Amino acid sequence: MKNEVVGIDAGGTLIKIAYRVNDEWELQKIPLTDMEKVQTWIEDRVDNPVIHITGGKAETLRKSLPWPAEPISEFEATCKGVSYLRKRFNEDETYGDTYIITNVGTGTSIHFAGPKEYERVGGSGMGGGTLIGLSYLLTGIETYEEILRLGKEGDGRSLNVKVKDIYTDEEPPISGDLTASNFGNIMNMKNNEYENKDYIAAVVRMIGETITTMSVQMADRLNTDSIVYIGSTFDKHDHLKEIIGGYTKLRGKEPCFLPYGEFSGAVGAYMHEEPYFAEKKAERKG
Repeated sequence: MKNEVVGIDAGGTLIKIAYRVNDEWELQKIPLTDMEKVQTWIEDRVDNPVIHITGGKAETLRKSLPWPAEPISEFEATCKGVSYLRKRFNEDETYGDTYIITNVGTGTSIHFAGPKEYERVGGSGMGGGTLIGLSYLLTGIETYEEILRLGKEGDGRSLNVKVKDIYTDEEPPISGDLTASNFGNIMNMKNNEYENKDYIAAVVRMIGETITTMSVQMADRLNTDSIVYIGSTFDKHDHLKEIIGGYTKLRGKEPCFLPYGEFSGAVGAYMHEEPYFAEKKAERKG
């Protein structure tokens, strides 16, 4: 019986699965708390699976599966998956072949990708986990869907100090619309009342601006103008994408929110031994 490959990216919050049938991808997300559903999902589709697994919880999930699972480097899988998806959606023609990959999951990991190489170049503990945790501390709300809704409805910009608020009597040396201090406007906090939606909106903006700043600085250092943003934190979170996209352009770079980017790790793990990547390896050696 033919072995069929299943790619899995087991992250800190979500397990992403990639499986291909007749050149069509079937992609699935399962909460880490429902780990037992991964086996059921695979058994419903594959008789004799070959598991390629990556991610921070890969070893934990591997122990629960009845099949052998080959571990794949998370950074390698992510970059390979992004490379494939960029070609699939013709983003490589728009944004060039040298770019930054910013992967926003529970935290954030930043990679550099070129025509024949890729490497992890930085990261931060600022990410989706920060959004949920800090929103909970400020408002007591812990439901992700509710956090997304309120973040879009609220406006927490007056909680921040902008550059132009500091340079009141002279021209600022950088754009006055840039944030000088997130949650730094104590005077406004004392003189105004804010709702939960405003606090959450301010958290979203802080996370978005911080992630963008790191990504732009890395792009400057590595001489590229393209930043590809991926990760489960962007799923259904158009407000965060608007903040990051707008701030990236304000800083002089070109943002790309890759379709199905949150599945890059699972897709890259799936394709680990595919001819596509055998050719890429040969190119790099050449």
